[in-house]
Amino acid sequence: MTPLYQELHRWAATPFAWGEADCILVVADWIARVHGIDLAADLRGSYDDAASCQRATGFLREPLRLTSERMAGAGFEVTPAPVRGDVGVLLILLDGVPRPCGGLCLGDCWGVKSPRGVTTLSPKVLRAWSVGYAD
Repeated sequence: MTPLYQELHRWAATPFAWGEADCILVVADWIARVHGIDLAADLRGSYDDAASCQRATGFLREPLRLTSERMAGAGFEVTPAPVRGDVGVLLILLDGVPRPCGGLCLGDCWGVKSPRGVTTLSPKVLRAWSVGYAD
């Protein structure tokens, strides 16, 4: 099994928890696995529900602000054509409502972690970054 799919299995085996294992922190885990840097170290444990996530990060209302700042600050470039292993901010439907979500590109679809579990889908990609992963 490739590291990419090992990561998705890890996501599936880890219960969703705001501030510990949510949609954006698992993406930060992936970047840490590939590059050894944790872009969300200061955020871990700083919130425990959607409201406190918004207060701590602003992600739910302005998902690109936080992610763009951190990704650019670490030298990751935006890519218009994401490939396997790249990461992005996606717009997914959760209970019929569009919500921002961090995701991992699997090639022809994206892996995401939500309160309902881990799934793959073909969402609207708000922005993606090249991570430089190779199987």
